[in-house]
Formats: sequence, structure tokens, C-alpha cells
Amino acid sequence: MKPSLTSLITDETAADALPMRFTVAAILIAIIGILIASSVLDLMSTARTHEAQTEISKVVSNAEQMSVRGAGSVVTLDIDIPNDVTVVLGALPEDGDAWPRDIGNYYLQSGSERKVYETEAAFSNFEMDGAVELSEGPHRLTLESVYNSNHGRVFVLVYETKDDRVV
Repeated sequence: MKPSLTSLITDETAADALPMRFTVAAILIAIIGILIASSVLDLMSTARTHEAQTEISKVVSNAEQMSVRGAGSVVTLDIDIPNDVTVVLGALPEDGDAWPRDIGNYYLQSGSERKVYETEAAFSNFEMDGAVELSEGPHRLTLESVYNSNHGRVFVLVYETKDDRVV
């Protein structure tokens, strides 16, 4: 039997389940929205870390070449560390005052995520007493290779210069 137009308008048997359907649909849409937002935030963090790794690879590749050539080289580089990223050269995370033991390591920190890398270069700050920490933003870095007779190896000093002064 084919329903008539008046029976379709006046029949309310399916109306009882309609609020439940809307509730289930709203919950599913909210869950999907949360998953999408989480994925986008993770993708942005990965992009920042990749961009920072690209920038810091300029420093690392130059430092490794300077280490192989020996003392006496000076290179100036302009790099831009992305927002919410910190780079530490010559140290490992959570390792405190382990310099000079960790001079051949560096790490990138983006939020709570840390990525550790190893290099042939031995990093030091300008005073030759610790690691180098670079925060977000543009930096004009000077890399200088010097021989340290106390440790018996070539160190690459990494320091920031502004108006021809060490910062």
C-alpha cells in the first residue's frame, strides 16, 4: 500500500528517534573535528622541526668541514630558527653539565619533542666552556675552528655576532 500525502504529514512514528540521531551525529562530528585538529597540530610541529633541521644542517655541514681542515677557519652564516623550536649544539637533553663529553651531539626541541643528532664536529660556545643554545628567530652566527690543547682536538666555536660584537 502506497502512503498518502496526509499520512506522511501526520505520521510521527519516526520522530521519537530523531533527537538520538542528532546527538549521535553531533558526537561523531566532534570526534572527527578533534582528530583533524590533532593531526594538523602534529603536521605543523613536524614541519617546524624539518625547517629547523634544514637551517641547522647549514651550521653542521660547515662545522664538519672546518673540523676536518683544522684550526684557523672562520665562517659567518645567517639562519632562521622557526617558532617554538630550540637548537642546542654540543649537548644532549637532560644531561646537565656533561660538556665536553657531549661536544659531538646536538638536538632540536619543538614543544615537548626532542630529536638528537650526532656529528663529527666538536661544538663549543665562545668561552670554550659549554654548549650553544639557539632560540627561535633569525641569527647571524660565526663559526670559528680553534685547536684546544687541553682536550687535544679542534673545536668549532659557535657564537652570535651583532654589530661586529659577540653576543
